[in-house]
Amino acid sequence: MDTTGPSLTHGSERSAEQAPERRALDLVLAALEGHANAALSQALIAIAQQADGPVFDRAHVLDWDESRDELRGWESALEPSRAEGALSATAPRAIAFGAERLSGAAAEAWQGGRSAIGSAGPSETPWRGAAEIGALVLGTSERRAGLLIGEWRTPAGDEARALRFERFAREGAALMRAVERAGLERRRARPAGAVAELARASVSALNLAEALHLVARLAAEATGSRGSAVWRAMPDGTLRLEVTFGIAGERERLARGLHSLALSCVTRGAAMVRDRATEESLIEAEVAAQIRNVAILPVRAYGRELGAIGLYDRSPRGALEPVRYDEVELTALATLGDALALLLDQAGRFDEVRRLELQGRELQARIAREERLATLGELAGRVASEARNPLASIGAFARRVHRELPESTPHREYLEIVIRETERLERLVGSPLESLPGEPLRLEVQNLNDVVQDALRVSGEALVRRRMRLVKKLAPDLPPLLLDAERVKLAITNVLAQALETAPVGGRMRVESRRAGGFAIVELAHDGPRHPGDILEQVFVPFASRADGGGATLGLAMAQQVIHAHGGEIRARAEAEWTSVVSLTLPIQANEDRRRPRGDRRQARPDRRRRGPER
Repeated sequence: MDTTGPSLTHGSERSAEQAPERRALDLVLAALEGHANAALSQALIAIAQQADGPVFDRAHVLDWDESRDELRGWESALEPSRAEGALSATAPRAIAFGAERLSGAAAEAWQGGRSAIGSAGPSETPWRGAAEIGALVLGTSERRAGLLIGEWRTPAGDEARALRFERFAREGAALMRAVERAGLERRRARPAGAVAELARASVSALNLAEALHLVARLAAEATGSRGSAVWRAMPDGTLRLEVTFGIAGERERLARGLHSLALSCVTRGAAMVRDRATEESLIEAEVAAQIRNVAILPVRAYGRELGAIGLYDRSPRGALEPVRYDEVELTALATLGDALALLLDQAGRFDEVRRLELQGRELQARIAREERLATLGELAGRVASEARNPLASIGAFARRVHRELPESTPHREYLEIVIRETERLERLVGSPLESLPGEPLRLEVQNLNDVVQDALRVSGEALVRRRMRLVKKLAPDLPPLLLDAERVKLAITNVLAQALETAPVGGRMRVESRRAGGFAIVELAHDGPRHPGDILEQVFVPFASRADGGGATLGLAMAQQVIHAHGGEIRARAEAEWTSVVSLTLPIQANEDRRRPRGDRRQARPDRRRRGPER
């Protein structure tokens, strides 16, 4: 109860105009409406000053500070005013003393938890000079809230004072029970508004972070807590502090100090309530010394632990409200926790839907690209097939004319150019088409480095002619693989040929093989110039012309089909000084599965030719 001097002043002009009965009723109503601290004290004293009440000459109201085991108040007394029973307060002075200092009727009432009337006793108290006092313990059956002391300057001459005080004690107890019930109903009604606000937010445009902040604020406000925190369970089993609510500068630190308790709560799947934080070993000692009590509940949805929500330092909103977290607060917290669980589960499902939508768009783009490649591949095959005969005729006639021209004729040089370009076109439209996996692969155990060396020997003349500086680094730890060596060599040769067409004379080329986990990788890179408009994603599209007009990429498209036929993949990227890096990746594990000894594969299959037992 609020026992400050100004809050206990009742000498206003409005109060003076009211009858004592009317004033008492107004104060009782104010106490029932939720102003239980000062209004309850004032209502009790107003009832005592009525004609049928004990009519104190002075009255004192003290709060019980349970954390310090002290009665605390002000050394001022409410005295009757001359204006129709109104009350006025003397100048206040703060006082605090332990219950052991009580004596006389005050000690009897405090120890018995009831009312008592008698002498003031010899102790040093503000009412020590009174001829007789009446003491009334304020509170409920579960909690003491304070002590009311009424003074009389003269001793009683009959039993009428005792009877009036006993009636006042009964009326006071009834008033406190009514205030307690009204406060309980208000406490039960608080979460309803919080849940309604959270329900509106769950279907609004709030993002998850804003919703978590709202949950933390509503949980603290609905339970009258100093602060709150929300943790979220991660896929790896850890717990992450998401948001905190409370006094700036301390809420993050206090929430981190409760992290171990929250993790234990989520692991056990049960609520953890501690009325004394210092008695819990999972709370950091520094933090436990700064908070009084704590309550943490796990957040669950559909049998899964999604996180936890925690509260600390419950602050009662009235003298008769409990300090600890009881069933009312825990029920409110559980309701908000269920709403939070639905929010987290909904957020997870939305993330999954977005991921699936993204995968769907990527799959549609891939299907469209595959369809485009299939169409271009079919067109490429037709064009190449139709171009073979004209190219063969051009080459044959050019070579024949070249042979018949004398050495001194300057036109021989032009014919040599025609013959050389014709041969290049024949290789371009002939060799790649022959590499298409139209027939089954001829798999044999091969060393991938040997296949790379063979491809380099085939391209050796072109490398020398263009004065390329070759950087070769082949890993010795590559295991033997099941390969169609000719087709893989042709794929590598096509990549080399494409690089030679792009790289400048005297440039650099890097050929490297290595093992990465369960894959064998061959990389071919060059440092040719990067032309505006080059798109690496288009290098494997048949007949997709380069921006520099250097020719088509049919060879790379055929190389891609060969690598895919082996269960691998081929990718192109740019890296530092290397304009183009083409990576050919082949799986090692799949090859090892195919290379199991034939005897092992036949052991599980019985010989069906044996009709009966051997003799």
